[in-house]
Amino acid sequence: MANAKFRVRAVNQAGEVLFSGTKTTLKNGFFEIWLPRGQSITLSVEKGRLVSERRLTTYDGAKTCLTDFRLS
Repeated sequence: MANAKFRVRAVNQAGEVLFSGTKTTLKNGFFEIWLPRGQSITLSVEKGRLVSERRLTTYDGAKTCLTDFRLS
């Protein structure tokens, strides 16, 4: 979905909100969000009533590009 707006929220394991706001996808359908290293984070992506949520980490060796969030 190019140029689509999503509500995005990132919360670390201590409950600190790292990001909460709207992101607009680029022409390729992706958006970027930079998160601090060395944390376990719950990332939520919402579009209307559709939601995708999962836990990710930013430790050494962790994936830096996540492309498999599915809204349901």
